[in-house]
Amino acid sequence: MKIESLKFEGVTFTHEGQDPIVQNVEFDFPMNEILWVKAEEGAGKSSLLQILAGLQIPQSGKYMINGENVCDMSFEEFLPYRLQIGYSFDYGGLINNRSLFDNLMLPLLYHKVISPEEAKARVESLLKEFGAEKFAHDRPAHVPGRIRKLTCLLRALVMRPQILLLDDPSVGLGQDSIYAFVDHVHRLRKEGHCKHVFISSYDEKFMNLFEYQIIHLDEGQLYFQAVDPEKRVVHL
Repeated sequence: MKIESLKFEGVTFTHEGQDPIVQNVEFDFPMNEILWVKAEEGAGKSSLLQILAGLQIPQSGKYMINGENVCDMSFEEFLPYRLQIGYSFDYGGLINNRSLFDNLMLPLLYHKVISPEEAKARVESLLKEFGAEKFAHDRPAHVPGRIRKLTCLLRALVMRPQILLLDDPSVGLGQDSIYAFVDHVHRLRKEGHCKHVFISSYDEKFMNLFEYQIIHLDEGQLYFQAVDPEKRVVHL
Protein backbone atom coordinates (compact mmCIF):
# COMPACT_ATOMS: atom_id res chain seq x y z
CA MET A 1 0.00 0.00 0.00
CA LYS A 2 1.67 3.18 -1.25
CA ILE A 3 0.17 6.48 -0.13
CA GLU A 4 0.43 9.00 -2.94
CA SER A 5 -2.17 11.68 -2.16
CA LEU A 6 -4.05 13.21 0.78
CA LYS A 7 -6.88 15.63 0.15
CA PHE A 8 -9.75 17.38 1.93
CA GLU A 9 -12.86 17.99 -0.18
CA GLY A 10 -15.32 20.31 1.58
CA VAL A 11 -14.28 18.99 5.01
CA THR A 12 -15.95 20.38 8.12
CA PHE A 13 -15.13 19.14 11.61
CA THR A 14 -16.19 20.58 14.94
CA HIS A 15 -16.36 19.49 18.56
CA GLU A 16 -19.85 19.83 20.01
CA GLY A 17 -20.58 23.36 21.18
CA GLN A 18 -17.38 24.82 19.72
CA ASP A 19 -16.37 26.71 16.60
CA PRO A 20 -15.36 24.49 13.67
CA ILE A 21 -11.75 23.28 13.59
CA VAL A 22 -11.98 23.16 9.80
CA GLN A 23 -14.92 24.48 7.81
CA ASN A 24 -15.68 23.49 4.22
CA VAL A 25 -11.96 23.05 3.54
CA GLU A 26 -10.61 22.21 0.10
CA PHE A 27 -6.93 21.31 0.41
CA ASP A 28 -4.38 19.11 -1.33
CA PHE A 29 -1.70 18.20 1.18
CA PRO A 30 1.88 18.45 -0.11
CA MET A 31 3.44 14.99 -0.30
CA ASN A 32 6.96 13.76 0.43
CA GLU A 33 7.52 16.68 2.80
CA ILE A 34 8.02 17.42 6.47
CA LEU A 35 5.11 19.76 7.22
CA TRP A 36 5.04 22.02 10.23
CA VAL A 37 1.39 22.51 11.25
CA LYS A 38 1.07 25.96 12.82
CA ALA A 39 -1.92 27.59 14.52
CA GLU A 40 -2.90 29.63 17.55
CA GLU A 41 -3.23 27.83 20.88
CA GLY A 42 -6.49 25.86 20.95
CA ALA A 43 -7.18 26.29 17.23
CA GLY A 44 -7.33 22.53 16.66
CA LYS A 45 -3.93 21.29 15.49
CA SER A 46 -4.32 18.04 17.43
CA SER A 47 -7.80 17.49 15.98
CA LEU A 48 -6.43 18.06 12.47
CA LEU A 49 -3.78 15.39 13.03
CA GLN A 50 -6.43 13.04 14.39
CA ILE A 51 -8.52 13.53 11.25
CA LEU A 52 -5.46 12.70 9.14
CA ALA A 53 -4.94 9.57 11.24
CA GLY A 54 -8.55 8.49 10.72
CA LEU A 55 -9.26 8.78 14.46
CA GLN A 56 -11.80 11.57 13.99
CA ILE A 57 -14.37 11.60 11.19
CA PRO A 58 -15.53 14.94 9.74
CA GLN A 59 -19.19 15.84 10.05
CA SER A 60 -19.24 16.62 6.33
CA GLY A 61 -17.01 16.48 3.29
CA LYS A 62 -14.49 13.88 2.17
CA TYR A 63 -11.03 12.99 3.46
CA MET A 64 -9.40 11.31 0.48
CA ILE A 65 -6.38 9.01 0.56
CA ASN A 66 -5.31 7.90 -2.91
CA GLY A 67 -8.67 9.15 -4.16
CA GLU A 68 -10.67 6.98 -1.72
CA ASN A 69 -12.96 8.55 0.87
CA VAL A 70 -11.83 7.52 4.34
CA CYS A 71 -15.15 8.68 5.80
CA ASP A 72 -17.01 5.90 3.97
CA MET A 73 -14.60 3.10 4.85
CA SER A 74 -15.21 0.29 7.30
CA PHE A 75 -12.51 -0.61 9.82
CA GLU A 76 -11.35 -3.44 7.56
CA GLU A 77 -11.26 -1.21 4.48
CA PHE A 78 -9.23 1.46 6.26
CA LEU A 79 -6.79 -0.99 7.88
CA PRO A 80 -4.26 -1.14 4.99
CA TYR A 81 -3.95 2.64 5.23
CA ARG A 82 -3.95 2.59 9.02
CA LEU A 83 -0.90 0.33 8.99
CA GLN A 84 0.95 3.04 7.05
CA ILE A 85 0.16 5.80 9.58
CA GLY A 86 2.22 6.33 12.72
CA TYR A 87 1.03 8.88 15.26
CA SER A 88 2.06 10.19 18.64
CA PHE A 89 -0.21 12.44 20.66
CA ASP A 90 1.44 13.88 23.77
CA TYR A 91 1.76 11.08 26.37
CA GLY A 92 -1.16 9.00 25.12
CA GLY A 93 -1.32 5.64 23.41
CA LEU A 94 0.59 3.38 25.80
CA ILE A 95 -1.07 0.46 27.57
CA ASN A 96 -0.47 0.97 31.28
CA ASN A 97 -0.40 -2.69 32.32
CA ARG A 98 2.19 -3.64 29.71
CA SER A 99 5.94 -3.01 29.79
CA LEU A 100 7.54 -0.51 27.43
CA PHE A 101 8.97 -3.46 25.48
CA ASP A 102 5.52 -5.04 25.15
CA ASN A 103 3.99 -1.71 24.09
CA LEU A 104 6.48 -1.45 21.23
CA MET A 105 6.09 -5.10 20.26
CA LEU A 106 2.29 -5.06 20.23
CA PRO A 107 1.60 -3.43 16.83
CA LEU A 108 4.27 -5.54 15.13
CA LEU A 109 2.90 -8.80 16.55
CA TYR A 110 -0.80 -7.93 16.27
CA HIS A 111 -0.58 -6.99 12.60
CA LYS A 112 2.00 -9.69 11.81
CA VAL A 113 4.00 -7.36 9.59
CA ILE A 114 7.26 -9.14 10.42
CA SER A 115 8.17 -12.34 12.25
CA PRO A 116 8.27 -12.38 16.09
CA GLU A 117 12.04 -12.75 15.93
CA GLU A 118 12.40 -9.73 13.65
CA ALA A 119 10.01 -7.73 15.84
CA LYS A 120 12.03 -8.53 18.96
CA ALA A 121 15.27 -7.53 17.26
CA ARG A 122 13.74 -4.27 15.95
CA VAL A 123 12.38 -3.24 19.37
CA GLU A 124 15.58 -4.15 21.18
CA SER A 125 17.57 -2.14 18.65
CA LEU A 126 15.28 0.89 19.07
CA LEU A 127 15.51 0.85 22.85
CA LYS A 128 19.28 0.50 22.72
CA GLU A 129 19.66 3.30 20.16
CA PHE A 130 17.82 5.68 22.48
CA GLY A 131 19.49 4.50 25.67
CA ALA A 132 16.23 3.18 27.14
CA GLU A 133 17.02 -0.53 27.31
CA LYS A 134 17.24 -0.55 31.12
CA PHE A 135 13.57 0.53 31.25
CA ALA A 136 12.40 -2.07 28.72
CA HIS A 137 10.52 -4.24 31.20
CA ASP A 138 9.07 -1.43 33.30
CA ARG A 139 5.51 -0.23 32.93
CA PRO A 140 4.78 3.33 31.75
CA ALA A 141 3.80 4.57 35.21
CA HIS A 142 7.13 3.42 36.66
CA VAL A 143 9.52 5.26 34.33
CA PRO A 144 10.57 8.94 34.09
CA GLY A 145 8.31 11.19 32.03
CA ARG A 146 10.95 11.67 29.33
CA ILE A 147 11.17 7.88 28.86
CA ARG A 148 7.40 7.58 28.66
CA LYS A 149 7.29 10.36 26.07
CA LEU A 150 10.14 8.73 24.14
CA THR A 151 8.26 5.42 24.09
CA CYS A 152 5.17 7.16 22.66
CA LEU A 153 7.34 8.50 19.84
CA LEU A 154 9.02 5.16 19.20
CA ARG A 155 5.59 3.52 19.10
CA ALA A 156 4.78 5.84 16.17
CA LEU A 157 7.97 4.80 14.38
CA VAL A 158 8.14 1.08 15.09
CA MET A 159 5.98 0.08 12.10
CA ARG A 160 8.11 2.30 9.80
CA PRO A 161 5.00 4.02 8.39
CA GLN A 162 4.66 6.20 5.32
CA ILE A 163 2.71 8.91 7.17
CA LEU A 164 4.05 10.17 10.51
CA LEU A 165 1.87 12.43 12.68
CA LEU A 166 3.55 14.03 15.69
CA ASP A 167 1.80 16.28 18.21
CA ASP A 168 4.32 18.37 20.22
CA PRO A 169 7.01 15.68 19.95
CA SER A 170 9.77 17.65 21.68
CA VAL A 171 7.78 18.51 24.82
CA GLY A 172 9.10 16.53 27.79
CA LEU A 173 11.91 14.96 25.78
CA GLY A 174 15.53 15.30 26.88
CA GLN A 175 17.94 17.08 24.55
CA ASP A 176 19.94 13.93 23.77
CA SER A 177 16.73 12.11 22.90
CA ILE A 178 15.67 14.98 20.64
CA TYR A 179 18.86 14.70 18.61
CA ALA A 180 18.57 10.90 18.45
CA PHE A 181 14.91 11.10 17.42
CA VAL A 182 15.57 13.62 14.65
CA ASP A 183 18.48 11.53 13.36
CA HIS A 184 16.27 8.43 13.38
CA VAL A 185 13.51 10.17 11.38
CA HIS A 186 16.08 11.39 8.84
CA ARG A 187 17.46 7.86 8.49
CA LEU A 188 14.01 6.32 8.03
CA ARG A 189 13.23 8.88 5.33
CA LYS A 190 16.44 8.04 3.50
CA GLU A 191 15.39 4.38 3.62
CA GLY A 192 12.01 5.22 2.04
CA HIS A 193 9.86 5.32 5.20
CA CYS A 194 8.08 8.28 6.87
CA LYS A 195 7.71 10.03 3.52
CA HIS A 196 4.90 12.32 4.67
CA VAL A 197 5.55 13.88 8.08
CA PHE A 198 3.17 16.25 9.90
CA ILE A 199 4.44 17.95 13.07
CA SER A 200 2.45 20.20 15.37
CA SER A 201 4.87 22.16 17.54
CA TYR A 202 5.63 25.53 19.10
CA ASP A 203 9.31 24.59 19.39
CA GLU A 204 11.07 26.48 16.59
CA LYS A 205 14.53 25.23 17.61
CA PHE A 206 13.31 21.65 17.29
CA MET A 207 11.66 22.31 13.93
CA ASN A 208 14.84 23.91 12.60
CA LEU A 209 16.48 20.50 12.83
CA PHE A 210 14.34 19.60 9.81
CA GLU A 211 13.88 20.99 6.32
CA TYR A 212 10.16 21.74 6.46
CA GLN A 213 7.27 23.39 4.69
CA ILE A 214 4.44 25.04 6.63
CA ILE A 215 0.68 24.52 6.82
CA HIS A 216 -1.29 27.17 8.71
CA LEU A 217 -4.62 26.36 10.37
CA ASP A 218 -6.42 29.68 10.76
CA GLU A 219 -10.11 30.39 11.34
CA GLY A 220 -11.17 27.00 10.03
CA GLN A 221 -9.08 27.08 6.86
CA LEU A 222 -5.76 25.55 5.80
CA TYR A 223 -3.07 27.53 4.01
CA PHE A 224 0.24 26.35 2.59
CA GLN A 225 3.39 28.43 3.06
CA ALA A 226 6.41 27.48 0.99
CA VAL A 227 9.74 27.71 2.85
CA ASP A 228 13.03 28.32 1.06
CA PRO A 229 14.68 24.87 0.77
CA GLU A 230 18.05 26.57 1.30
CA LYS A 231 17.09 27.80 4.75
CA ARG A 232 19.66 27.03 7.39
CA VAL A 233 19.38 24.21 9.90
CA VAL A 234 19.94 25.52 13.42
CA HIS A 235 21.22 23.23 16.16
CA LEU A 236 19.78 23.39 19.66
